[in-house]
Amino acid sequence: MQSVGDMLLRRIVDLILPDQCRFCHKTLQQGERTLCLTCQSQLPRIRGEKPDNEAALRMLGRVPFEHGTSFCYYRKHGNFAQLISKAKYGGRPWINYDIARLFASELSAEGWPFDIDAIVNVPIHFLRRMMRGYNQSEPIARAVSEVWHLPIVRHCLKKSRYTHSQVGRSEQQRLTSVAGTFAISHPESIRGKHILLVDDVFTTGATIEACLEALTSAGARVSFLTLGLTE
Repeated sequence: MQSVGDMLLRRIVDLILPDQCRFCHKTLQQGERTLCLTCQSQLPRIRGEKPDNEAALRMLGRVPFEHGTSFCYYRKHGNFAQLISKAKYGGRPWINYDIARLFASELSAEGWPFDIDAIVNVPIHFLRRMMRGYNQSEPIARAVSEVWHLPIVRHCLKKSRYTHSQVGRSEQQRLTSVAGTFAISHPESIRGKHILLVDDVFTTGATIEACLEALTSAGARVSFLTLGLTE
């Protein structure tokens, strides 16, 4: 369990010591955050048909949506995967914030955010939040919100049932596990709006699918964005 004290200590250390690139460990220059410009250029970006990419192709036919995209391939043991894991489990949620700002800025040249009205992040169960100390998708929503000047709709999408870790489960097992776990509160806050769902990693798409289904059932049009996409 990651305590608030542990996270605060990590943050203080990061502030006191010279900020280094998380990949090459060189001291970051003014304007660089989390990664130096050289390492940013070497990220395993997902190419493909713009403005969408392979993430959208994987979701086709599963649930109606407008657009879908992921930033980089999430390769096991790769640098990018380790970076996202540190954000999720290592008490460094601001990593997701920095990566999401970079992603959103690059997407701005590809037509995003279209006619999106607001952002919703994938929720986690309150027990998971207590254990981890934070929800790793919230800084992603905050970063995208700031770059695109879009509001975040909070507390409308909730995870109503606790589920165990999805790591190592098959696509069918994940789909079964998350089915019916997401619910909508205050549907009037999203009805008739184009909502962008954001999360850290698209693995099998089970969580994204379940969240999109909940949002569309409340009368929203939906698109989605994730930082990582498993190969």
